[in-house]
Amino acid sequence: MRVEVVESMAERRAAEWKPGDEALVKLALQSFQSAMHGDASFFDSRRTGNLEVAAGEEGRTICGGGFLLTFREKEFGSNRGLHFQLIQKLFELLKNAGSAEMLAARLYLITEKQDETVEGGLAVRVDLEAVGDSNEQATLRWGLGLAHVQQALLFSSRYLRQKISQKSR
Repeated sequence: MRVEVVESMAERRAAEWKPGDEALVKLALQSFQSAMHGDASFFDSRRTGNLEVAAGEEGRTICGGGFLLTFREKEFGSNRGLHFQLIQKLFELLKNAGSAEMLAARLYLITEKQDETVEGGLAVRVDLEAVGDSNEQATLRWGLGLAHVQQALLFSSRYLRQKISQKSR
């Protein structure tokens, strides 16, 4: 997966179609939300807009969507260092997941000023994009990319909890 850590959000393309398999997308998003709300997760998540499918270069289709991640514990909401550790760990874990030509993730550190719904000051925004030869293929790849992000976040939860518990000793 191609992973970029960027300072500002890119303009999104206008959606041209609905996702190829809406049931698959719904199932992938339900699984992701269940994992993020489970005990193993250190985060809360919220979608940012709808999943969008648009025409890309060379007749390819691009499926994209994103979400915001905040720390479940409000005391960590404004801890810039912890947010940067999360971004670094996600970068390390996602860069070898899937094909760099077919999957991309953009990671942003968002402040309350950029998104008034961010309580506690900071959040990490993840925009996931998948490319395919058809609407269905791009949608399927996006769902698989979301599964990679889910696993990376669960691993990052364990990692950050260990770091925090070591500091508190």
